[in-house]
Amino acid sequence: LDDARGKVADLIGAKPEEIIFTSSGTESNNMAIKGLATAQQSRGRHIVISSIEHFSVMHSARTLEKQGFEVTVVPVDKYALIDPKEVARVLRKDTILVSIMHANAEVGTIQPISEIAKIVKKAGVVLHTDAVATSGTIPLDVTELGVDALSLAANEFYGPKGAGALWVKRGVRILPILDGGVQENFSCTPPSR
Repeated sequence: LDDARGKVADLIGAKPEEIIFTSSGTESNNMAIKGLATAQQSRGRHIVISSIEHFSVMHSARTLEKQGFEVTVVPVDKYALIDPKEVARVLRKDTILVSIMHANAEVGTIQPISEIAKIVKKAGVVLHTDAVATSGTIPLDVTELGVDALSLAANEFYGPKGAGALWVKRGVRILPILDGGVQENFSCTPPSR
């Protein structure tokens, strides 16, 4: 397990202790959106996603909307490209999470994540990218991208089905979406009696 964690970390330029194993890219995206948003909700309840996100990101955001979060969807141009200025325009004081996919698997458009990251970081907002379509296919480095969390799935680059991962930068708060255990370094506090 430690060897596998190290290999995944090397793939994206991360530290092994920052890798959380999941069952799929879908679980990684759910954990990122729900876990990062709920961990940051004391600062606000506004989330920004793009109009071309995978259903696992889009539906996770919609689930959070039902719990009182607000979601802004940023449009793309005719090439499925997100304008970083549009992301900057929709950021608010209560924005706590931005999630923009690294690349669209259907049209192949690679988003300007590092440019978006500069804008998002300046605003003090957590940035997640769904890199399921690109991890293992093109070189990725989380530091160069400037993101706080990144989702990937092994089956997209000839790995086994049922193996995904979520990288979360050390120091970024995330809450588990499954209760009951301390797997993958999540600590659980029992309810007070």
